Amino acid sequence: MTRAMFSSMPPDILLEIVTYLDYRSDVLSFCLSSKSFFSSVAGPGLYRSVVLLTATQCKSTLALLKRRKDIARHVQELIIHPSAATNTPGILESRAASAAVAEVAASKALDALRKFSWWDDEMAAHEEMWFALRMCCPRLKYLSTSIGAYFPSSSHLFNFTDLLGFSVFLAPGFYENNEELLLNDDLPGSKKLWDMLFKRCPNLQELVIEGYSAFPADARCLVDGRWPHLHKLALGDVAINWDRNTGAGKCPFITFLEAHSELQSLSLSRHNMDATQLSSLEPDALTLSSFSGTLSQLQALHHSYSSLKTLTFRDPLWSRDVTTMTISSVLQQLTSLAELDITFMLHSSFDSSSILRALISSCPHLQHLQLSCVRTTSFQIEALAKALTSFRRLRTLSVTLVSAGDLSLSAAGMRIALTNPRLTSFKLAFVPPSYPHALPHRPFYPFPRTKKMSAEFTLMPDGYGLPTTLRVRESDTTMWPWSFGAKRRVRHYIMNLRPSGVVAPTPGFKGLLDILLESSAAGEEMRMYFFCSVLVCFAGAFMLKG
Repeated sequence: MTRAMFSSMPPDILLEIVTYLDYRSDVLSFCLSSKSFFSSVAGPGLYRSVVLLTATQCKSTLALLKRRKDIARHVQELIIHPSAATNTPGILESRAASAAVAEVAASKALDALRKFSWWDDEMAAHEEMWFALRMCCPRLKYLSTSIGAYFPSSSHLFNFTDLLGFSVFLAPGFYENNEELLLNDDLPGSKKLWDMLFKRCPNLQELVIEGYSAFPADARCLVDGRWPHLHKLALGDVAINWDRNTGAGKCPFITFLEAHSELQSLSLSRHNMDATQLSSLEPDALTLSSFSGTLSQLQALHHSYSSLKTLTFRDPLWSRDVTTMTISSVLQQLTSLAELDITFMLHSSFDSSSILRALISSCPHLQHLQLSCVRTTSFQIEALAKALTSFRRLRTLSVTLVSAGDLSLSAAGMRIALTNPRLTSFKLAFVPPSYPHALPHRPFYPFPRTKKMSAEFTLMPDGYGLPTTLRVRESDTTMWPWSFGAKRRVRHYIMNLRPSGVVAPTPGFKGLLDILLESSAAGEEMRMYFFCSVLVCFAGAFMLKG
C-alpha cells in the first residue's frame, strides 16, 4: 500500500492501525513518515500517557505541550519523576519541574488530563502546581503523589473535590523525620487530607496509602470512611487498629471492609491486621479478584479462594519444607489464579528445584509469573528453561535470582525463548546474595561492584506465530567505591532465534511444505499433525463408505 493511499485514509482508521503496533518507537516511526500522519496520529498515539523522568524533560516536553494545544488535548495521564534518572533528589530540579507543570496547566492546554502522578521523595511546597491543576484541569480525577520529610499542614493538594482515585506513598523521609508518625485527624495536615477524602470525595473508587517501615504510621481514622463504590484498597506499613483487645465486638477495620461490598482488589501489610482478626470477616462480605499480603492473611481469606485471579506475597518467604508444603496446599485451592508474584529467601541452592516443582503442581494454569529467589544461588538456566515448559498457558515471566554463573543474561534469555516459544515477553534479573538489602559498606574496596543486572526480552513472531527474533533491553547498575555514586547503563539490541543458515519460511503452500520437511521440533510437530489428519480423513472415508 502506497503512502498516498495511507494519506487518504480517515484518521479513525489510522488510529486503529496504530493500536496493532506493540512499541512506542514503532508508533513514532509511523508518525514521522508523513506530516499528515503526525498530525493525525501523534497526539492520541504518542501523548495519551506522558512520563517525564528529569527536570530537563519536564521543561522541554511541557513547553511543547503548552505551544501545541492540538497535541496537549490528547494527554490523559501525566507522570512526573524529576529525579528518577539520577536517583539524587534535588530541590532546584523539583521546583523547576513543578513550575513547568504549573505553567502548562495554567494555560488550560491539559483540559483532557485525568490522571496525574508526582513522585519526589522530598516533596517541597509546590503550591502553584497543585493550585493550577485543581483550577485548570476539570477532568482530573486521579491523583498520585509521595510525601517525604515535609508533611504539608495546609496545601492545595488537599483541596480537590470528587476524586475517583487517590494514592500517596510515604517515603523513608516521612518515617525518619516525623516522630509522631501520625496520619490521624489530630494534626492539621492530616485533618485536611481526611476531610477531602471523607467529605468531598464520596465516589472514591481507588485509595492507596503505601510505605515501607518497621515502625508503622497511625492511620486508624481510615475506618471512619465510607465510599460505596470503592473497588481498590492498598495499605502499606500503616497501623489501622492499635487496640488489639477489641472484646466481643468486631475490629473496626473488619466493619469497614464489610461496608465496602464492591471491593475487588485488596493489598495489606503485616502491620495492618492480624490474620486472626481477618478471619472474623463475614464469608460473603467480599469477592476479591486480586490480593496482596502475607501468607497468614491469605489463609484467613479462604472464602475468596475461588474468585482470586491475582496474588502477590508482599513479604519474602523462607524456603523451609513446611512453608513450601503450606504454600502448595493453599495455591491448589485457587482454581482461578492467573497471575502470581512470589519471593523466596533460600536456605540452600537445592531449595529452588523443589519450589518450582511445587508451583507447577499447584497452579499449572498461570499466565503471568513473577518469581524471585534470593540470598543464595538457585536455578541453573537450562533446568529453569525446561521446567517452565510445564506452565502451558504462561505468557509473561519475570525471574530474579542469584546467578550460578553458567550463562550470561543474553545467553540465558536465548535459552528460555527457544525452550518456551509461547511466551510473549519475559524479564531476567541477576542480583548479588545481599539483595534486596544494600551492598555492604567497604570503604577500602577499590573496585566498582554490580548491584543488579536485568534484561527485558520480547519475542517477535513471524506470520505463523513462531518466534524469529528477540528484542532485548539490557541494563545494569554499578556502585562506585567511596560513595562516588552509581552508574546505570542501558543497551538495546536484537537477537536472531533461528539457527544459522535457516531462512524464513515462504508463505503459502511452499512455506507449509518447507516446515513439513524441516528437521526441527516444529517440523516434527507439523509431521505429526499431518499424519493424524490423514488418519482422520481415512476414518471418515471408511465411515461414509460403510
